[in-house]
Amino acid sequence: MPLSLLASCSTPSSPIAERQITSGVGAAQSPVLSRDGTAVAFAGVAQGYTNPQIWVGRADGSAPPRPLTNDASKNYAPEFSPDGRSLYFTSSREPQGIYRVPSFGGTPELVIPNGYSAKISPDGNTILYGYRGQLVRRALVGGDATPVLPNIANSYAPLWSPDGKNILVTSSTQQQRDPEWWIVPAAGGEARKTSLGADLRLQGFNYIATNAWLQNDWIVFTGRQGETQTVWKVQLGPDGRPAGKAIRATADAEGDFDASSTGGKVVFARTRVDSNIWALPLDATGEHAKASPEPLTSTPARKGQPSAAGTELLYSAETGDRYSLFLKDEGQRKDGNGEKLRDAFFSVLAGDGSRYAYGEGVKEQLNVYLKSQRWWSFWSTTLCESCGMPRQFSPDGQQLLLWLDSPAQQRIDIIDLSSRKITPIVSASKPLMAPNFSADGRWILFVAQVDTQSWQAFVVPVSEHTPGPPEWVPVTTVSNGFFYAFWSAHSDLFYTLSSHQQGGNLRFLDAHRIDGANKHPVGAAMPVYEFDQTLVPGMDPVWNNVAVDGDRIVLELGGINTNIWIK
Repeated sequence: MPLSLLASCSTPSSPIAERQITSGVGAAQSPVLSRDGTAVAFAGVAQGYTNPQIWVGRADGSAPPRPLTNDASKNYAPEFSPDGRSLYFTSSREPQGIYRVPSFGGTPELVIPNGYSAKISPDGNTILYGYRGQLVRRALVGGDATPVLPNIANSYAPLWSPDGKNILVTSSTQQQRDPEWWIVPAAGGEARKTSLGADLRLQGFNYIATNAWLQNDWIVFTGRQGETQTVWKVQLGPDGRPAGKAIRATADAEGDFDASSTGGKVVFARTRVDSNIWALPLDATGEHAKASPEPLTSTPARKGQPSAAGTELLYSAETGDRYSLFLKDEGQRKDGNGEKLRDAFFSVLAGDGSRYAYGEGVKEQLNVYLKSQRWWSFWSTTLCESCGMPRQFSPDGQQLLLWLDSPAQQRIDIIDLSSRKITPIVSASKPLMAPNFSADGRWILFVAQVDTQSWQAFVVPVSEHTPGPPEWVPVTTVSNGFFYAFWSAHSDLFYTLSSHQQGGNLRFLDAHRIDGANKHPVGAAMPVYEFDQTLVPGMDPVWNNVAVDGDRIVLELGGINTNIWIK
């Protein structure tokens, strides 16, 4: 739908024809269209770089974008020349300033020393840019620059009106820290202060960044309400006040920003956090990662509780207003969700893939069922009622580990699948987290809260013949933050996922060697892998259990992706 039609609506229209036009370019932002709407330029981080570079590509997404800069400096805020043959951009290289580069590639040349964030008028004659904290203007071909708001020291983020007769300018001062917006005649004359910022703040916005000025005086802006940010639009009346309530300008309720418009099209950046199941390949010792994580699923729905057996992967995924179990055979299908089994969340797959256990109800009062994958596929067998979350089959497949996590009771039990007898293993008044069997089935590893803000990993033996509660053997030092602990495929090696007590994400995967007999730690922790900040493990031990399947670790990772979209 053309943007002019969107602008004439007083209520949000149904989202139509939003298309993603970039992928694989990190942290894409600041998109801008050429005047004819056929090309898009943006800033993005290329693989192997930490700083943004300038990219250009086709607006229809029919070919991958290509970088126009390729250096160690920060290159950002692109702007097409009126004829589309060149791109202006801001660079931190020496000398700093606004550079121009041919849009088909070439050597950038400095055109405005110490300038930044260029915006060219609709008629192509005037350029606006920042200089020492003030917005200034000059002829595009050169000449002296003059302040747009001479009496205000801090002005920025200009928007040209569609007819080029006015400029919307943002300002803030030490005395007035909340941004204000002014309309300045392009031909010269007195600036007029609007109530845009004040009125939008009354509508619940705590962050506002104006992005584009459309026909009929619609202003597109990035707005945040609470902690949710996306792209909105509001119509300005003749008096400079919003003519009504702001409405969403893009389809996503969160994650959109940096919109710009040309010729009835809008481009914008969209950030999404995709939750998918990944596998980290390991060497034969289990002490080293062989490669980066490999995706096992590729859909944006929130996921959790993965368990794997060979090529089979069982996990939960959000489906509308509920969660369902999915079984995927990696040997037959590489993409998508796999086969939906039933509406449920708590589940675990047996090591040989022959059956799975699942729970129904709330986690404090789950009824647990056993389901065969081989025969009598229509029926499930009841294992126990109100007995805890199924967490793992024993290595021999004869027992199931149960974890009861409730404010009133913290407990780890084992149920014998033949007799249905439940054997209590561990109970505590403080939280017990993420229990799992050792590779030989003789020990259980778990993380326990030992103080208000402290956690430690322990192992206990699995035996029906030991009188009294089993001894908790500490296998890590006390940590001031939660971490995961889980066995490797070797009974004398386990892993931890932690933040290295630095706060933040659980990015650091370490291996810990322990004595095979008494399970006491042996030597220092060994680094295995460090996850990138843009692809990090989930941090909820109920949702995000970690599974070890032979020579790989299977876990949920949250991927942060920002790409350019068009509508």
